[in-house]
Amino acid sequence: METISSQTQFDRQAALYATSAVHRHGASLPVLVEYAAVQPGERALDVATGTGNTALAIAEKGAVVTGLDVSPGMLEKARDRATEEGTAANFVEGNAEAIPFENATFDLVTVRHAPHHFRQVELFLAEVVRVLKPGGRFVMSDGVSPNAESKAWFDRWQTLRDRSHWTNRTVEEWRDLASNAGLSWVQDTLVPYRLEFDWWTKQSGCTPETIEELRWHAVSASPSVREAVGLEMDADDQPIAFHEPMLVVRLNR
Repeated sequence: METISSQTQFDRQAALYATSAVHRHGASLPVLVEYAAVQPGERALDVATGTGNTALAIAEKGAVVTGLDVSPGMLEKARDRATEEGTAANFVEGNAEAIPFENATFDLVTVRHAPHHFRQVELFLAEVVRVLKPGGRFVMSDGVSPNAESKAWFDRWQTLRDRSHWTNRTVEEWRDLASNAGLSWVQDTLVPYRLEFDWWTKQSGCTPETIEELRWHAVSASPSVREAVGLEMDADDQPIAFHEPMLVVRLNR
């Protein structure tokens, strides 16, 4: 299956993401904001900001916020929302794996619902460490695979739906990546998300052919995988919804 870039995918779907309740009000956001422990006047960077949901929530706590994203379409929606809500935030185009800021610029870096798109996550984490001030905080939220056994099925499920998806790492993989990057794991929680199949496929612009492939992939899931991902099927063995755990973690430099 041919992958596509995150920029292509999210430019195309920006309008839907701008109004998505899952992204704008999803349960991982208040946990991320709590873990961020923002102090007024701190400088914060929200990586892969999308339509600005996390950036604006952090700005409301008094931080001086910059949102970074590869998608001009998503950034346009973020700027519109900041203007409409009267919240001060700066939005710039840039890549998570080559953050366009000087060393030790930020007190806080955040990222939400995005690292599963990052091909070179080690580079991203190195960039986070580089742009954070000594003692700075990195707070991340992202979907994870429930366990190693279900990972291959789950990644195929996600990639069929969105070809810019790369991988849903497990919590254990994130712990190893953080340690290798020199980040201290401070606190974490898993926030459960129930995602309805029809909404989930519409959000990514799936074609009827893709939806059919996803239905067959759901049918192929073993009983243990179905249990791990909370796959809900109807009486005709067609997917209704599934459950994706969102890891929220605070790491210190």
